[in-house]
Amino acid sequence: MKVNGILIFFHCGSNTGYAIGRHEPDFFKMAQILTGDTTKIHLGYVSLDGGMPTFVDNNFNNIIEFDSRDSNRKTLEAIYNYIKGNKIEVAFGFDQPVSCPAYSVMRKAGIRLFVSYWGAPMSSINYGIKLFLKRIEVKLRRSKPDHFIFQSKSMADTAVYGRGIEPHRVSIIHNAVDTEIFKPDLCCQKYAHQAFNISEDRKIVFYSGHMEERKGVHVIIEAANELIRVRKRKDVHFLFLGNTDGQEKIFEPRYLGTESENFITFGGYREDISRILPSCYVGVIASTGWDSFTMSSMEIASSGLPLIVSNLQGLVETIENGKTGYLIEPSDHIGLAGKIELLLDDPELQKNMGSAGRQRVIENFSHERHIESLVATMRELYSRCYLTEHLLRLWLERS
Repeated sequence: MKVNGILIFFHCGSNTGYAIGRHEPDFFKMAQILTGDTTKIHLGYVSLDGGMPTFVDNNFNNIIEFDSRDSNRKTLEAIYNYIKGNKIEVAFGFDQPVSCPAYSVMRKAGIRLFVSYWGAPMSSINYGIKLFLKRIEVKLRRSKPDHFIFQSKSMADTAVYGRGIEPHRVSIIHNAVDTEIFKPDLCCQKYAHQAFNISEDRKIVFYSGHMEERKGVHVIIEAANELIRVRKRKDVHFLFLGNTDGQEKIFEPRYLGTESENFITFGGYREDISRILPSCYVGVIASTGWDSFTMSSMEIASSGLPLIVSNLQGLVETIENGKTGYLIEPSDHIGLAGKIELLLDDPELQKNMGSAGRQRVIENFSHERHIESLVATMRELYSRCYLTEHLLRLWLERS
């Protein structure tokens, strides 16, 4: 059963990058399979200031500026006319909450199935009367998404036991990566060393992502200080990617003017991560606040590197502790330094963990499996929606 029209929309502007940029092509491919016709796929972004999305060709015209949170009457009229005029019946939104001003208008315009895909936890966990009231409030929302997809079990739990969403409205589709792009590559073994002028006798500890405090960049820097200044290691280098517009400046007081200065590099936002990773030794995600089943964790593991992550939410699902990497307690820079040093001193352990991590990704989190899961879930939801409407129509005819 083919979908007549689908709107994939985001809570951000076009070409935002980071993990969202990895998801966009998968969502588009899912829509191609569901509709069988690219002309029936539509994209919505809060802003198009970033230009046309890079994953579609120049002839693709079904793209609009659309913010579901905007309650302006003209904006709502515009999205109503767009959905109705293009006969769109399925909406697939990124990080869309239980309630937004545009939802009721979208339903009236013809949306039959509305699915929200989440790349982050939805809520903190609630209990007792507060959770009960949340469930009542969600139940009473008439135009809410029909279903919510999360990247990890812990993230899904925040919807069920935090926001009060009914369990049958929640699915888990783990994050994924293209294992043919992110893979060990002998040709790139010194790529990062050359690109960032890092001495080739140093083993690179890698981080890529946002620079906000909860991501724990400061924890990794303190681990670097422990290894370099206290334990006098000279065989390690810390590479941080993802910083833009001087975001690294806030971390400089922690290491500038010390022995660590020449062992830490902030490399900015890069498009060549798949070439950088094979020349690194270990990946680290040392978040101190909530975190998800991150895209970078899969890219690191798929590239054949052990992964050290904080014992938090979705991150615990990215590794098998002791087999493909290690868990550390949030903010524990001494523990992090210890795990890094353990791997520095045991190349065989590093190799075995990296190989096990890549195999785990291939078996469970491949790009192909991700798209298959998205398509299967959407088809089931669409069929269920169609069947429900059909049965309701029959009941009304007989009444």
